[in-house]
Amino acid sequence: MKKKIAILISGLARYEKANFKFLNDLFIDYDYKIIPSLWSNHSDYEQFKKTYFVDEIKLIEQKDWSEEISKIKYVFGEENRSYKLENIFHMWHSISENIKFLEEYCKKNLSNFDYVCRFRGDLFSESKKFNITKNINKLKDDEIIFPENFHNRGLNDLFFIANFKTFIKLKECINYLKFFISESRPLSSEYFFYHFVKSKSLKIKIIKNFKVNLFGVENKSHKSYELKPTKKAFIPLIDKFHLKYIKYKLRFLKKFNI
Repeated sequence: MKKKIAILISGLARYEKANFKFLNDLFIDYDYKIIPSLWSNHSDYEQFKKTYFVDEIKLIEQKDWSEEISKIKYVFGEENRSYKLENIFHMWHSISENIKFLEEYCKKNLSNFDYVCRFRGDLFSESKKFNITKNINKLKDDEIIFPENFHNRGLNDLFFIANFKTFIKLKECINYLKFFISESRPLSSEYFFYHFVKSKSLKIKIIKNFKVNLFGVENKSHKSYELKPTKKAFIPLIDKFHLKYIKYKLRFLKKFNI
């Protein structure tokens, strides 16, 4: 019998056919179920359902995060160019709501899953026909796996997998994000995510030679250098230490881990 994996697609109703093919090829060895929680102010749900063959979507409301954003003290230099503070809150809120929907689905259908995967609807991989089954099946409690490519300031937030029991712990992400800000840490999603995973005492595992990418990334504003940070771009000394540690730890894991 195939093991079961829940695929969580959160936030925007993206629907790339190539993305679905990537998803289907990647999880061909599993009985997978797509569990989506999408923004209620979008209108492409029918096309999304057709592309991903889903029959149930939880619609979620976007929140006003201006109060939380006002408390952010420091950011990295590429903030407002490579990432937006509001979008960090939107993304982790949608992931949190998606995990809650997963719990509701399991309770309503009296079912459960062996594994859970965070999966964006605009992902693809140049690692052709890569088999990650052995990596997933080795997962133990309190372990979380990532593709090989990562941000050297923290953990890749596009794609990650854990067993069901471990993944459920991530639904507390918004509370930790607020705590992270209260500590006056410089904010980026990847740096926050590393500390969040660390706070849960999760062991990071890397899938060697497996990389993910995003459709349309060439159209984003990463090289729009006229866009300046909206907050003070500053890295406190303790965070400089953390960043150097993260950089070398991830390099070590990439070389010697899975």
